[in-house]
Amino acid sequence: MRKHLIALLLVAAMLCAMAMPALAEKAEGWNNVNAEGYEYPDYSGKTLSFMWWGSDTRARMTEEVIHLWEEKTGATVEFEWYDGGTYWTQFQAKMAANDLPDVFQMGNNWLTYYDTIEPLNAYIEDGTIDTTAISPAMLATTINQANGDVTGMSNGTNARCFAYNPALFDEAGVAYPTENWTWDDFAAAGRAITEATGNPAITTLEYNSLAFSTVTQWKEGYNFYAMDGSDFAFEGDTEPLAFIFDLLTTLQKEGVIADYGIQNEIGTNIEADWIAFGDAAMIMLSSNQFQALSNVAAESGITLELATIPRVYADGQSGMVVRSSQEMSMWKGSEDKEMAANFLNFFVNSIEANEILNCERGVSINSDVLADLKANAELTNEVTAKVYTIIDLIGSFPDAANSSPAEPAANEEISDVLKKTYFQGLAEGKFASAQEAADQFWAEAQEIWAKY
Repeated sequence: MRKHLIALLLVAAMLCAMAMPALAEKAEGWNNVNAEGYEYPDYSGKTLSFMWWGSDTRARMTEEVIHLWEEKTGATVEFEWYDGGTYWTQFQAKMAANDLPDVFQMGNNWLTYYDTIEPLNAYIEDGTIDTTAISPAMLATTINQANGDVTGMSNGTNARCFAYNPALFDEAGVAYPTENWTWDDFAAAGRAITEATGNPAITTLEYNSLAFSTVTQWKEGYNFYAMDGSDFAFEGDTEPLAFIFDLLTTLQKEGVIADYGIQNEIGTNIEADWIAFGDAAMIMLSSNQFQALSNVAAESGITLELATIPRVYADGQSGMVVRSSQEMSMWKGSEDKEMAANFLNFFVNSIEANEILNCERGVSINSDVLADLKANAELTNEVTAKVYTIIDLIGSFPDAANSSPAEPAANEEISDVLKKTYFQGLAEGKFASAQEAADQFWAEAQEIWAKY
């Protein structure tokens, strides 16, 4: 696996090296928006379209940055934003109509929409997108390993983890999560908290991610997908899948995990989760969502903390990775790609813009931006400091490098049936055992893979 990572980093380094001849007529970093005396291009009379998903907090921050860029360039930005579920429905409709915006937010599922994306290599090579403060490792998070295409500029790094309410742990008399707490610890804490409060201790979970993490935790060298996205990366051993199927289904039947009706009602709106109002003790989330969640919780006087995903073995694999958060990609059909590239450059690299965004989409990949934010006591508050800490912790785990920068095209369908057919099917009694469900899921996952 590490050979794949090294190869990936070499590709990113080559991209940086390729920029040298193309920049012969312009100094390195000529489009550094943070440089003293920098002059913004004049886009008066031009219109750029932009689309993203996220919370109300993200929308407010993003709109402020958009208006800032409009003021500096004279451009007009037509924008639209949606919740996470609606976004992809809208995206697919626009894609079918060949009417995507110039710039759009993309996840690690970009392989599914690869034909819509304009590679950014040329804009990096000629310096329009300035990468002088972005390391090759950070660039590598959005590179297609198959051909070296840069598919977008990462909004930052994040990791899937847990948020928890220490007050409810205290009420139930159970210890807080540690960096190597186990699934047994998780179950014991959840049961104690549910008994003490009368509410489900856990509401939101990302079932496919937990299943994939458990495969990695089960045995060194295991991953659900190969690093290059070319195949599965375990030996068809369904025991870890049966383990997590059984554990989470049992806890849900006991009322420790909220039923699917509650989970579907909460949906993808992190700010509506029960934990923000003191009615749940734990949820799973991406680290970049913690700020928006904490803002809502603070209105109820609740202080939340972050924890790692539980492990199968306390001294075993973490099953966790640090990866690119959402990236900003350019539509292949954009009629003004130079303007779109400059917008991307501003969004990712501008210290002024990122003092507004403040790593809400993920920890900044620009070292100058990150240094500025960490030095700013008003911006690096108690909440953002917790995000930096969890990212540093997860990044220090030996197996944290076992991450592909892209989800295979088949992943969306595999993940969908994993939750709806197998996790929910178990809860509804449609399988005789967790092992039977795991075996059937593995067979169906291979059939799905074959279609792609």
